[in-house]
Amino acid sequence: MVYSCATSGYRQRYRLWLLACLSLCLCRTAFAQTQPELDDLPIANLRANDAADADKRLRSVAILPTKVDLARPTELFQPDSAQSSDLGGQIEDLLHRTLQDTPFVGVRSVAQVRQELESTASARAMFRVAQESYRIGLDLYLGMQTSRAEESLRRATRLYADMWQDLVDAKPFADAQFMLGVALIEMARPDGPLALRDAFQMQPSRRFRTNFFPPLVNNALMQALTDHRASGDPSHPYGDNRRMTDLAKRLGVSQLVMSTLRPGHDGVELVVAIFDAQHRVVDMELHVPMQEANARVPAFLSRWQACVPITESRQSRRQESSVRVDTSGAYALYLRQPTRKNFHSVGFSMGVAQEFTRNIEWFSRVAMYTSLPDEYSDLVHSFNSVRLQGGLSFVFQRGDLRLFLRPGLDLDLLGSFAATRDANCKLFGLDSRQCALSHVSNLDQRTLAGGHLATGAYVSIGRNFFFLVQASAAAYFLPLDGTDRLNFPVSADVGLGFRF
Repeated sequence: MVYSCATSGYRQRYRLWLLACLSLCLCRTAFAQTQPELDDLPIANLRANDAADADKRLRSVAILPTKVDLARPTELFQPDSAQSSDLGGQIEDLLHRTLQDTPFVGVRSVAQVRQELESTASARAMFRVAQESYRIGLDLYLGMQTSRAEESLRRATRLYADMWQDLVDAKPFADAQFMLGVALIEMARPDGPLALRDAFQMQPSRRFRTNFFPPLVNNALMQALTDHRASGDPSHPYGDNRRMTDLAKRLGVSQLVMSTLRPGHDGVELVVAIFDAQHRVVDMELHVPMQEANARVPAFLSRWQACVPITESRQSRRQESSVRVDTSGAYALYLRQPTRKNFHSVGFSMGVAQEFTRNIEWFSRVAMYTSLPDEYSDLVHSFNSVRLQGGLSFVFQRGDLRLFLRPGLDLDLLGSFAATRDANCKLFGLDSRQCALSHVSNLDQRTLAGGHLATGAYVSIGRNFFFLVQASAAAYFLPLDGTDRLNFPVSADVGLGFRF
């Protein structure tokens, strides 16, 4: 009897549990049927924060020459083959073709990078000086003046490094670095092996004739190549993050694409690294056998393009960064004044500018001045004035430099202004009988109005701060009978501002 009751209770609880599970499944099915499939969702919903394509800013990318690092220490004194240079050219062409077809990427080829680095007059002049320093160092070395040769060779290597010669043509740079290392080895200097290792970092495919150097130097060369292969970083073939940041700034790009060919377990291995100049790190790397490069490199670059957010251009983010406020020191001078010598005015100004199209913004400015005494004291006393300016600003921006031209209106509120050339008025005062009122220019509480034209520049000095310089001129035509004695002010403003 007890067993029967227990069995009956168990069956009842089982039926209740089964009904609860069925109800939950039915509810979940009904809820799922009300939800749209992922493929049915509009792209706009999936990318709610995405910007319109017209507002997206291209990523500027530069491809650096492929570093061919295939020489083994046992092959150091054997003839070089043309296959290695062909492989490097193939990788550069593959990277360029792939990035050209990548959306929102502006790519510079290896040839364009080299041309930009060597095309300036300063780079050509520096190259000639570096070549001369190398020749002098080589002559001193051959003349058995090794210690004097070291100074000239070091100077040559510094100049080559400053002009990025390892990216333009590595051989002259490597020649100077190798000869520096050889000179240091022959002088038994401890930094000799390090200099040779740095030379292989610049030109790892370098070969030498067997009897060109003494056995001591040949052994040092083999050891230096071994050390380079053991300690070299294939993701940084042209230097550390700091040097790559300087290079990206020199080229004006946001990313650098670097590639290295080196011996791998299954033949030649390709290493592709993308350096992000903003974060100053290599943010993505690819290690792949050379025979898989044609398939794996495009997939790697596509994944990079998908993972790195596309930033919006400045004009698409006007609500975030288009308002500029500045405070400046101000100087003014009237070209027409009742005094025999010019009097100057100094003070401060404040301005606001907001962009509402790509190259046009509105501006307003207020400046407060206090006049200084003129040379002949024709200005009876100092006076204060307030100038109000406003209008449109036409803008041209390139990098951190933002040039503007500002036509607008100018309103000059003058304080107590009185000037005279009469000695009696100066000596006895304006209220004395000896002072004729006709000899006094009095513009008490006079307001002048006219046109205004200014030009200047903003120079960015930080993330949101900028330096301002502005020069302006105005011509007053109101009131019609009150601009013949005081008119045509010119002014200059220099100060700092903040962009919101």
